[in-house]
Amino acid sequence: MQYDWNFGRLLPYVHAFAVGTITTIGLTAVIIIVGSVMGIALGLILATRTGRLILYPIVDLLRALPPLVLLLFMYYTLSEDVIGFAVSAFWVAAIAMSLNLAAFVGDLVRAAIDNVPRAATDAGYAIGMTRRQLTRHVVLPHVVREVIPGLTVLYIGMLKMSTLASVINVTEVVYTAQTVISEVTRSLEVWTVVGAIFVVLVVPATYAARRIERWVGRGPAAQ
Repeated sequence: MQYDWNFGRLLPYVHAFAVGTITTIGLTAVIIIVGSVMGIALGLILATRTGRLILYPIVDLLRALPPLVLLLFMYYTLSEDVIGFAVSAFWVAAIAMSLNLAAFVGDLVRAAIDNVPRAATDAGYAIGMTRRQLTRHVVLPHVVREVIPGLTVLYIGMLKMSTLASVINVTEVVYTAQTVISEVTRSLEVWTVVGAIFVVLVVPATYAARRIERWVGRGPAAQ
């Protein structure tokens, strides 16, 4: 039997999909900003011996937990029964996914700092650079070149993993799709639309990431 495609049934839900897309973008932006700030701070601490001893068990725990498990744990933890007030589902998702991202960003930053060539720092001191000048002109450029490729992969991954927020009723694209499917029996069309939305969001982001990688000198050779 040939399937009878009918996208016309979805026209009344264009606004709902638009709102879901905006929510997805907003959630991803919050996750990236908060997770990156936390991750950079975490990476700087992990670059010290004491920081590694104290924080590595926490980082390893966050990296080991599946994002969905972490999301559900935070959902039930940040509830009125546990903390005395309820945190909105959007911010529960933002907090949980930010923690997940921060663990990976922190380890990226730590590894980049550890990989600064000793010869480069010795040369900087040899020509009379202060510690601040060395950090600005030697360490920081090296760390940026090291972390950018990994960060772009993580950020695009966060955009796709934001769909997990549908589990706790955040009205992003997938939750919107599930709501629409419950009202119209056109599942294949709905998921086709969802797939198209993510193609439109992810493909330009991927090309932008490649351009950034080339710009910092770590991606494929510039054309």
